[in-house]
Amino acid sequence: MTFLRSAHRAFSISFAGIREALVVVAERVALRVQVAKLLLHAEDAEARLRHAYQSFGHHLYATRHPTSTAGSVDAALLLTARIRTEQQLVRELRDQLASLNDETLVVPLSRLQEDLKEGGGTIERVTISPGSQADGKRLVDLQLPPTVRLVAVRRRQTLVIPIGSLVLQAGDDITLLGSRSSVAPALQILRT
Repeated sequence: MTFLRSAHRAFSISFAGIREALVVVAERVALRVQVAKLLLHAEDAEARLRHAYQSFGHHLYATRHPTSTAGSVDAALLLTARIRTEQQLVRELRDQLASLNDETLVVPLSRLQEDLKEGGGTIERVTISPGSQADGKRLVDLQLPPTVRLVAVRRRQTLVIPIGSLVLQAGDDITLLGSRSSVAPALQILRT
């Protein structure tokens, strides 16, 4: 009876650890979405900046080959101010991206690694090789150790949530979570 209680307690602790790790991964995915939005804003600001430079170039050309000089100096000054504003916006967005990457994406990952090490766990990433055991097989058919969880599958640029019916393909990047002793055999199955 004592053995069953200790086994139940160990399973509950490992399940809680896996749940916490999944929450951390979900938070990381949310942060990646936030970074992607900031990247889109930065690209948009850079496009507006390029357009402002082109307009400025056209006005400079017009002043060198004047048909009418009235208003071209004012237009050039307005474009210069617009360029400065867009440059400042691009700098601010880049700073936000850098700080978000440093503070919120790197630090939680190192904390997760530390927590997993302390609990005897690990998180690993493996790429499915062409012709390997896992290539073309459903996840449920792989017979991975029961204490290993596939947390995420990245297929090209898409994140796929692993479910039993998922058919793995060569080139898939798999993120595994589990105890150190059980992740090694799982990696062997996925690599060969």
